[in-house]
Amino acid sequence: MSERQDLLIELGCEELPARLLTAQSRGLAEGLGRRLADAGLIGDADSAQLMATPRRLAVRFPGVLARQADRELERKGPPEAQAFDAQGRPTRAAEGFARSVGRSVDELERLENEQGRWLYARVTEAGRSLAEILPECLEATVRDMAGARSMRWSDRDERFLRPVRWLLVLHGSAVVPLSAFGLAADRLSQGHRIHGSGQHSLTAAGDYEAVLRRAFVLVDPSERRQRIQAQVLALAEQAGLQVRASEDLIDENAGLTEWPVAVIGDFDPAFLNVPPEALISSMQQHQKCFPLLQPDGQLAPRFIAIANIESRDPTAMVSGFERVIRPRLADARFFWDQDRRTPLAARSERLEQVLFQEKLGSIGAKTRRLRRLVADLAVHFDANAEQAQRAALLCKADLVSEMVGEFPELQGIMGMHYARHDGEDEAVALAIASHYQPRQAGDSLPTDAIGRVLAVADRLDSLVGIFAAGQKPKGGKDPFALRRSALALVRILEDSGSGLTLTEAIKLAAAALSEQIVVPESVLEEVQGFILERLKSHAADSGIETNCFQAVAAARLGSIADFMARARAVQAFADQAEGAALVAANKRASNLLKQAKGDTFGAVDGDLLTDKEESVLLTALLEIESRLSEQLKVSDYSAALTTLAELREPVDRFFEAVMVMTEDEALRRNRLALLARLRGLIADIADLARLGR
Repeated sequence: MSERQDLLIELGCEELPARLLTAQSRGLAEGLGRRLADAGLIGDADSAQLMATPRRLAVRFPGVLARQADRELERKGPPEAQAFDAQGRPTRAAEGFARSVGRSVDELERLENEQGRWLYARVTEAGRSLAEILPECLEATVRDMAGARSMRWSDRDERFLRPVRWLLVLHGSAVVPLSAFGLAADRLSQGHRIHGSGQHSLTAAGDYEAVLRRAFVLVDPSERRQRIQAQVLALAEQAGLQVRASEDLIDENAGLTEWPVAVIGDFDPAFLNVPPEALISSMQQHQKCFPLLQPDGQLAPRFIAIANIESRDPTAMVSGFERVIRPRLADARFFWDQDRRTPLAARSERLEQVLFQEKLGSIGAKTRRLRRLVADLAVHFDANAEQAQRAALLCKADLVSEMVGEFPELQGIMGMHYARHDGEDEAVALAIASHYQPRQAGDSLPTDAIGRVLAVADRLDSLVGIFAAGQKPKGGKDPFALRRSALALVRILEDSGSGLTLTEAIKLAAAALSEQIVVPESVLEEVQGFILERLKSHAADSGIETNCFQAVAAARLGSIADFMARARAVQAFADQAEGAALVAANKRASNLLKQAKGDTFGAVDGDLLTDKEESVLLTALLEIESRLSEQLKVSDYSAALTTLAELREPVDRFFEAVMVMTEDEALRRNRLALLARLRGLIADIADLARLGR
């Protein structure tokens, strides 16, 4: 077997899109790794080291063989009866099989099994070399990587995200003879355009990072990312400011540079009259700059930019960034000034021309539904119904503003600022922004009452409406982000502590939709099931086990807040010794009641309690019932379960001493009635019998 050495492949490209760099790098590594592993040249397809810059995609696989191992193959030929004629001469079938394995007929062996005797041969197949296999692997991988944004160039048939200008392929210190994209592979890479321009030769695959570092190229994206983060934080600290260094912005700058250098610049403080969110979006989206904040959290008139060069004149470079950022901030100020000329209430009329969904009408129609829905929901969130309706009218109006047209991520936020400028109630203005929360996973929830009720109404309208329109999510397709909406709905309902039940909420949304579309009962059930799946996922993320979730769901659904409170209490209870014992006893009681095949067994007759343990259990039940009732009234499920745990000893003694399924029918029914009373107390919280499954 040949020696194992590192295999390095670098595709030198014209500038690659920063946001696609990671996906393209992973696609190259995974495609090649899988095919090399299938060919038996590497042991672990996941061992690849991924490297990428805006001008290159590279991958290095450790321990790659130069040639496949030879393989021993067993070849089965025609049956012996068909291989020879009556005179024992080889037939054409025998001769053909012999030729196919490179043997004479006389050299063939025989294979005997239950079906008979067959001609047979063992053949050694020579392993193919890496030079033979790699071109096929690369061609197939490049073909798989082609997408809608891939392109052709020159007279080439291959498609790739950007034109490929050089090709480096080294196995150890040897160039693998390979042609692709009209290029012949060699050992030459390209350095930084300014600091290390031109070709740089590699002696071996392991030299890649060192050679390119000397050419001012950091090929490891994580190293560039760490460098950017460290420099940004250092500059901010030196300036006595705080920095908004979002992970996405750091990643994007790492994808835009080969030798990142952070610099700090200033802008005219007069721009601070524009809402900070607009200035921040302008800096981040258009210039990929990091906004800086004063110690009190207010936006500072400074920014940090990432250059791809170490300038001999840093002052001139900073001035260049400042010149470029000024017109972008001026655009934001222009949008701000223009938008304020038209009140939000007047903009609402333009929403009639913005389609929400074909069967559900315009965004304007959606806001009318929201006004009706929040009027019904407000009482469940202790919200002012009049203010909630005003917020519903205005909540989507900023979608037709210049600012949100340029920066869609500011929807709601700019609406809040415009509402304040128009003199709307502060509660209304806050709700316009907060009803979009949570905007993504991990985002905070609305904390204001009107924002909560509007957020719930908005998501209910979308969920019920889109399902009724026949556009529910299928597989990976979810164009209206309904899974995210359902999860947000669950989180808000839990966090608010609202007593609104899911069933009632869905029916109210269907009623508000009635003017646009009829919502069948089957759709209501489907929507509820869809939301419950998100509730199950949310519960799991909160540490609630599946059997615990099912136990609580089997008792009753109620409100989301009540459901999660019960689930958390039951989860904690089940982990205690008293809880485990009561769960086991409840399961035994449930099995006996199920075995008896009776829905009701009547009241417990004290005169039929013949055993002491029966009387003790009934007394214990009577003692805790009133306390339990008060605890359940205030939804104190932890206290209620602690109270139920007091039944552990009398229940255990009952099952040890009492024969429930006695032949005496009166005694049997009375004892079952006692168990039914026990189970009834527990069933208000959860079906604990399911915890034992």
